[in-house]
Amino acid sequence: MDHDNRLSKGHDGVAGDARVRAWLEIREPLERQLEPLGRAAASQLDLRPGERVLDIGFGIGSTPFALADAVGPSGRVVGIDVLQAALDVMRADRRCSPQISFLHGDAEMYPFAAESFDAVFSRFGVMFFSDPISAFTNIHRALRPGGRMALVCWRRLADNQLDALPIRAASPYLPIQLVTDAEAAGHFSFADPDLLREMLMRAGFTGIGIAEHNEEVRCGSLRAMVEVCSRVGSLGAILREHPERRHGILPALERALAGMDGPEGPALRAATWVVVAQRPN
Repeated sequence: MDHDNRLSKGHDGVAGDARVRAWLEIREPLERQLEPLGRAAASQLDLRPGERVLDIGFGIGSTPFALADAVGPSGRVVGIDVLQAALDVMRADRRCSPQISFLHGDAEMYPFAAESFDAVFSRFGVMFFSDPISAFTNIHRALRPGGRMALVCWRRLADNQLDALPIRAASPYLPIQLVTDAEAAGHFSFADPDLLREMLMRAGFTGIGIAEHNEEVRCGSLRAMVEVCSRVGSLGAILREHPERRHGILPALERALAGMDGPEGPALRAATWVVVAQRPN
């Protein structure tokens, strides 16, 4: 769903509840920021009425509902996420319909029925697998022959103004090691396209395409962008571990963003890979 939408294994429960509560406080501006990035990948699936789609790591985002609109009343969308609290939010959402169902589990090892999906989609939900090749092999098995997959994942921190600007603004208030560690954060684990391509090939996929997608994203206002950037992504991860540093960092972040403000808030460049692949016939 977002920059870091999956907890490490074994951390559902209290930590998961806290993460989802934090997301709920910024749900609308965060979705406004991420929706166009997910749409760029979903459009590559060319979904048709009646198809079955698996949505991996949806968090509390809108992707299951958008996918359901694409496949129509005769189609089916199944979302899977490791966070039970996220599933509870989504099941209670007024946009939920009988064609959408949710699974609590990890797509890396979930026992999906073989060849049960026409398509697989993920918006920033696949970068935290402990064994990506095993995970993609499991996903490959769940696709029917000829089934399609489309993902969106982050490129490098240095390419992403959306992450790099907040870190740069906060750096005077942070130990250098925390700034350095941000470059190796898990949500950038697929930044190397050659490595990603190799993993997908080893999992059995063909027709692999990995394309750069750059887009300026907004949250609706300066205040909303400050809130989102300080709760998710690289800076958000740091401040969750070091909340005592928020006092100095938030004014610095607001100052850095204020010079970019506009009618819909500051626009920051998001740099992603749009990834497509297919299970052979």
